[in-house]
Order: sequence, then structure tokens, then C-alpha cells
Amino acid sequence: MLVNVNARLTKKTLIATSVASILLSGCGSDSGSSDSSSNEGAVQKDAFISTLTLPVGDSECTNGGLKVIAGYDDNENNVLEDSEHVSNKTICHDGTNNTQQEGSDIFNQALVSVALIAKADTRCDAGGQLVTLGVDTNNNSILDNSEVQSSEVLCSIGADFAPSAVINSITANPAIVAASAQTTLTATISNLQSSDKVTWYNGNGDELTTSDPLQITVQAGAAVGQEKYQLSIETTNDQGQIVLQTKEIIITVAEAPAPTQSVVLDSQQVFLPEGYTTSALTGDVTGTIIYAEPVTTVAAASTRSSLPTPDNTELAGFVAERGALTGQTTAQEILVAGVSAFASKLNSAQVVQTSLTTLENGDVNATYKITLRTGLKLTDILNTLINQVAVNKVGGTASALVPAASEVIQTEYQLDITTSYNKVADSAVITSTLVQNDKVLNYSDLIVSTTSESIQASKDATLQLQNDTFTALDQTTSKADFLFVIDNSGSMGNEQQAISDLTVAFTDTIQNAGVDFMVGTITTDSDELRGNGFTNDLVQIAEDFKPGTRGSATERGIYYSELALQTDGTVELAGYPRSGASLSVVIMSDEPSQYKQYNTPEFDPNNNLFLDNGYRVYSIVDPSDAARSQYDDLATSTLGKTLNINVTSEYKAFVEVMAQNAGASSAGYKLSKAEAQHILSSSILVTVNGTKVNRNSSNGWQYYPLSESIVFTGAAIPTQGSDIVIAYQYVDDAK
Repeated sequence: MLVNVNARLTKKTLIATSVASILLSGCGSDSGSSDSSSNEGAVQKDAFISTLTLPVGDSECTNGGLKVIAGYDDNENNVLEDSEHVSNKTICHDGTNNTQQEGSDIFNQALVSVALIAKADTRCDAGGQLVTLGVDTNNNSILDNSEVQSSEVLCSIGADFAPSAVINSITANPAIVAASAQTTLTATISNLQSSDKVTWYNGNGDELTTSDPLQITVQAGAAVGQEKYQLSIETTNDQGQIVLQTKEIIITVAEAPAPTQSVVLDSQQVFLPEGYTTSALTGDVTGTIIYAEPVTTVAAASTRSSLPTPDNTELAGFVAERGALTGQTTAQEILVAGVSAFASKLNSAQVVQTSLTTLENGDVNATYKITLRTGLKLTDILNTLINQVAVNKVGGTASALVPAASEVIQTEYQLDITTSYNKVADSAVITSTLVQNDKVLNYSDLIVSTTSESIQASKDATLQLQNDTFTALDQTTSKADFLFVIDNSGSMGNEQQAISDLTVAFTDTIQNAGVDFMVGTITTDSDELRGNGFTNDLVQIAEDFKPGTRGSATERGIYYSELALQTDGTVELAGYPRSGASLSVVIMSDEPSQYKQYNTPEFDPNNNLFLDNGYRVYSIVDPSDAARSQYDDLATSTLGKTLNINVTSEYKAFVEVMAQNAGASSAGYKLSKAEAQHILSSSILVTVNGTKVNRNSSNGWQYYPLSESIVFTGAAIPTQGSDIVIAYQYVDDAK
């Protein structure tokens, strides 16, 4: 047993190896040469090496570390005694190291190899060092595999010295498979060189064989559960240092597999719905490009400096992870900063936010309309977007994207983007889709499920299967009430007409869900219900939405909606909301709420009667007023939605979302795991009396994440008493 030479050190690993072939350099020999050929008859000694853990607060390593002790067994008793210690080397968690000068030549024989571990490694999220120990028995000055006696991982503590991640992402397609089925794992590696060693492993640590280091097809086992695969790379940086990284990906073997992809980034993974092919995204980016058309696998990134877009691509986007970079502290701040930088690079193009939604898990989702002075191809805009929003360092760049031959120049596009931010880890996950404006309707379901329903979770999160059973209710008995608050000041004529024109679209949507609805309208200067009060008469609703422009210039939408909804207010006195009915409040104004100017105390968006009663608020306002108004804050806190009042072309989609959410709240079948877990909406399978029902907004079912519910529509509405089974996967991470 090795002797602990310092009482303050804790012994970590003990290694003692007798190496008869190693000569004691400079001892027992007249020549002082270590060359065995010139030292016949010299006394041979045994070389020993051991390690001791240095605790936090150690005088040599403030944040702790490793001490490597080397010496010769002079008395040949197979014990390295205090008097036989020749030299030692310290390697600290902060990346610093030191070798005692006296006797340091022994480390030409007792070899210590230190390789850098990149950030986002499975062993060390912040990176670190891999210390490998052994004795050079063959005297080639290299620590061969057969000579390795021990290795120690020192994760970075106290200093940010580790290199950036080399493996940008791993994608599993699909991420949920049936027993014994196959899935394809694809890696994105920055600046892959032919000399780099890339190795895939299964969960048992067995090396897997593949002809393409960036892609491998694996077969799942026969048992339902989780299977883990690992990718390892060994490369050399510009300073000649060895850099290592490992990254893991988990696939789920399920009885009811879903066509879902998983993209593993640095600290998070993103689950994407069916309908995408991913492609390598290299440079200063941790992520992948997503295309809405299936494509042939693109060649390895190391063989090209640019990435071609597949032919006939109409929708593309990206999934990426990065830090805040410039000090933003919320998901919305990161979103706004990124989109602003993107807009500034589009040569005076108009990039107008049309809607903003804060999802229940805290993610921020926004839609933008892009109008260009000079037309561009989809890929050109995507390239600008990635370089301004997705790069993981200030001034970073990504590989150039090359437009497909089929792409045409367009002047109008729609950008949908969702940002999730973990302040503790300074990790932002950004998911986006970009599509030319005239193709939005073709991809509406895919856009929503990608940017509003996509799930971010920790990279080691697991998927679980849930089956919820229901007995169908009479959906026609479900009720949804709406209170519209319309600005009736002098500047509102056009907006009133626009919302009035959409009465049919609004009512058609809510009626398609088989929901009994009623609509009441007040103004921003009065709590008096217009017309005959609450009604479902289309003509009356359209008329109530146009209160005129002779109202007060002091627009107080929140105040008067509070007044109307309070106990003994005009809404309650009219008998609303009805028993069992959901209530949604829609406030439409082109001015700030002006609450503070006329009321004390200031309105608190996080403590109010809307939240107390479960009323969801939708705000149709000017974004420039949002910073000095509570309209958007109230919509956020009640899980509503905000629309840019100036973009009347988006009113139709907005009122349909309101109607859909109201239908889900009153007529939906709430998933049992939704309140505590992330639901993987792309995995949902619905059957009624044993027959599969397709996801379809007209005649099928839809999932509404804000209500965490399934709603049937049109001809697919089940008859009362039918057996409904909703099978789905959920992420075993707490919200």
C-alpha cells in the first residue's frame, strides 16, 4: 500500500507497477545514461505512480484537483515509501498545473497525459480535463493503450478554460420506435477533419460499426423502455492539444411509437413533429437546419464549406441552443434582440411582429411578417436569420446556405420563432420556421406544432407512455362566453370594421367545435353592454363590434372590463358567464391602457380578478404601446395571446385561435399528465370506439396546449357515451 505523504490529501487512486525494464536514470550508473545498451550491469529499479485527490481550499489548487506522485522502488519492497518519492505533478480543476522541478525527469517514464474535455460533454457540462496515467514500459515516450494504468476526469471548476463543444447536435429520426425497429442517428460536428477519431457506442459501451462517422442506423431492442447511444470524438485544436467530447442521445422503445424526432443540443433536446428532415448546421452554432420536405442525406460537413437547400423546399428553419450573449435576462429579451439584429441586416425590410404568446412553460412564441424592398430567396433569408439569431458567440458565423435551383425570389415571408431561456444555465433554445407568405396556410399545422407545441427538455430526459380514457360527453352542452372590449376613440374606425368583418370566421370556428357560445361587447370608456347584451346572433355581434369613434380619448380597457366583470357588474347582472361556461376577454385598442393615470393602485397583471376567475385575456394592441401598458402583460399572465392591431391581415387567424382555445377550455378532454409534465403533442394517437381519428381542424381533433386538451371538430365529434382513448408520450421532466 502506498504511503500518504501529506495528511491533508485524500487518497483517490493507488497504482503500483513493477517495471523491470525501466532503468533509474542518473542513479547506480557511472555514465548517467538512461540508454539500456550503455548501462549493462546497472541496478534496475521499479517505477511507481500514484494519485491523491486535492480537496477544495488546497494551497496548490484552490478549487481542488489531482496530485500525481512518482518515484522509484529503491529498496525493491514493492512499496513506494516517503523517501522514494522523486517528483509530483498537480493538475487543478481550474486548468492550471505544476510539476515539481526537482526530479521532474521521472515523468519521462511515469507518463501523465492531459487532454482537454470540450464543453457540453456527458462527463462535464462545463468541460474539463482527462488525466491519463501510466508507465512507459517500451521507452517510446508515448503512453500506449497497453501502458495506461488509470484515468481521472477533472471537470472545470473556477475557470472557463474548456474548448467549445465540437459535436453540435445529434438527431434521432424517429426518436420513438417500436420494439426491434430501426432509427437513424445523425451528428453535426464542427470542422470535422479526416484525422479526427469519431466513434459510436451503444448503451453497454460496445463500439458500433458505420461507414459514415456522422450517421448510423441502429436497431432497437425487444423490450419497451429507454435506450442510450453515445458519440465520441477525439480531435486536435490549433494549439496541438487533444480535445475530447462525448454526447449521448436517448431513444424510446414504445408499444405505440410516434413519428417524432429528437434533436440533442448542448444542455437541452428538442422534440419535433413529423414532417421534417434535418441537415447539418456548422460553424459557431449548436443546432441543426430543419426542412419541411424529405431530402437525401447531405454529405459530411467537412467536405464542403456550404450547405445546399433541397429542391422544392417551401418551409425551412432551425433548432439551436446558445447563451444570452449580450446580457438579456428573459426569453422575450433574447427574442427581441435577435429579431432586431436580423431585421437590421435585411436592407430596410419591414419585420413586423403580428402576435406574441407566452406559453405555459414560460417559452415565448412570436410571429413576424417580413416585407422586403428587394426580393430574396428563402435560403438567403434563412442564412441571415441563423447568423443573427442562432450563433453562439458575438460575431459568430455559420456555414453558408446555398439556395436550391427551384427557389424563386419573393418579397413577403412569415417567420415564427419560439425562445426558451434557462437563466441559471444561461441557455436559450430557439426554434424557428420560415415560409413564403403565400404558403403559410399549406403549413399552418406544422408551424403551430413546431413553434407552439415543440418541447424542450433536458438532454437526458426520458419519455413515458400514457393512455387516457374518456366517455364522450354531449359536446353541444359545452359553453363558451366572450367579452369584447372595443376602443371607440376617434382613430379606431378601420380596426373596428376589420374585426366586425371577421364575425363569421369567429363564429364558424367555435360552432365547428359544437360549442354553445355567447358574445357581449363593451367599450374602453363604458362598462355598459352594447345592443341587447350577450348574443350569438351574427348580425348583432358584427354591429356591436362597431361602436363608432365618438368615444372618450381616454381609453381604459382594463378598468372598464374589471368594472363589468366584478361582483354586481354589468356582466354578472346580465347572467354571465353562464354556469359551466369558460369566459374569454378580448381587448382591442390602439392606445395604452392608461390605468395608472386614473386608478390607484396601479393594475397588477399577476394579481387580479382575471386570474382569480380563470378568464383568459387576448390583447389586440399596438406593440409600441406595450412597453407602457399592461395589455400584453395581462395576456401573458392569463395565457392569452397578443396581436398587433396594425396588421389587420392577421385578424382572421387571431380570432380563430381565440375561438379554438375557448372551445378547448369548455369542450376539451384534458390530458391527465399535461398539468405536471410536457406533453409531446406529435405523439398523440386518438381512437373513438377503437377507430383511429386523424388530427384535422375541420373534421378530426386538435390539441390546444394552452388548455392542455383535445377537442373534436365537425363530423368527428363523438356521440355521447363513446369510448375515447388518447395515447401519448410525455417528457419525464417537471415543468
